Amino acid sequence: LLEACMLSSNGMVTERGDDDIRIVSAVGEPTTALAIFDARCDAMPSDDACDCVKHLLRIYAKHLHLLDYAELDTLTKLNNRKTFDENFDHFIEIAELAQRKEGDERRDENDEKMSRPCWIGVVDIDKFKRINDNFGHLFGDEVLLRVAELMRKSFRASDKLFRFGGEEFVVMLRHVSPEMAHMVLDRFRKTVEEHEFPQVGQVTCSMGYMEIQPNLTPAEILGKADQALYYCKENGRNQIQCYGTLVAQGLVESATAAPTDAALQADIDALFD
Repeated sequence: LLEACMLSSNGMVTERGDDDIRIVSAVGEPTTALAIFDARCDAMPSDDACDCVKHLLRIYAKHLHLLDYAELDTLTKLNNRKTFDENFDHFIEIAELAQRKEGDERRDENDEKMSRPCWIGVVDIDKFKRINDNFGHLFGDEVLLRVAELMRKSFRASDKLFRFGGEEFVVMLRHVSPEMAHMVLDRFRKTVEEHEFPQVGQVTCSMGYMEIQPNLTPAEILGKADQALYYCKENGRNQIQCYGTLVAQGLVESATAAPTDAALQADIDALFD
């Protein structure tokens, strides 16, 4: 559909069927369309009606651009930090629902999929300061752009990807088994390792992740994933580690005392500043 709109002089395509007429148009410029408008009509609309639709789509395209400006990181076009809290709350709700479905003996095949846990991973590009120091910020930005693009290709549309600034990224996975979560996250790590970055060459990343547990606060969840990340950084980099696995193996200590709200906020600020 998008290709047909691109070939059209006005970005709109009309197809006559047996029972209706289909009108398809690109939202935004056809070469950089933000969406596709697809309408079915009993009869061919008038020229005035088509012009009206075009004007409305232009307004809608501008609205989408404004939303992107507010919600997306200006460099990588991933979700920015401002959108994180809203998405995190949503994932906690999904994780809570998954736990309820897991305990339901009457669940069907669809419930089985929906009962799989959700996960959060904190990604850090290894030795990124050295990249900026040795090659300059222009090539450093190119590395960030390439990593963001590799993230888009490595994860599903239903997963959420964020850049918090600097070389820090966050991934949220929904309804994935522990084995699959590790496989998917490690596949992304390998993809980064095997990618040839302009001028810089090889770049690696480390990631700590954990299951999103509804009984924990966002700061606690992030703090535990970050603890797993720092284990990676202190033990060779270019690896992923699950917080729960590290605790079970006795490689990191589980926090037993609940910190104060001020301490939790300080942990978040330290992680993402």
